[in-house]
Amino acid sequence: MSEDARQRTKLWFEDYVNPDAFTFDDGVTTAHYIVTFGFPDYPIVKVFRDPKNIDLVFSIGTPDSIALPVGVGYLENVPITVTCIDKTGITGTKLRWKAEAELRRVVETYPTGSLRTLERLSDNEERIGATVFYSVNYTLKYKRYA
Repeated sequence: MSEDARQRTKLWFEDYVNPDAFTFDDGVTTAHYIVTFGFPDYPIVKVFRDPKNIDLVFSIGTPDSIALPVGVGYLENVPITVTCIDKTGITGTKLRWKAEAELRRVVETYPTGSLRTLERLSDNEERIGATVFYSVNYTLKYKRYA
């Protein structure tokens, strides 16, 4: 296969996500988001500041893959972490909740092609300096046929 599970998940999510679901606290202003691969070679706080000024990050990690019998396919467990921070007009916990709701909507609405299910693992609030990062970890599980 030319695409790995991370690439397939990124494309699948980008195809079906509704960007209007991610709004500031006013419910009108659309937040800026990205879908990226996990563990970039720079501090994540840079993504949330100028010049990128992103409000929400969906980070797709390296999957665990379980091979099915030869020629059948794989069971993929793809970690997805949703991260945001408090900003002017944005309460981090509210934006995180909107992001979780949209992630669940996409999985529930478009599970086929490869049957996808979602498992919520944990949420996390972490202070790094003056910035509090609000994140939640999910595992997207799907069966990929050869």
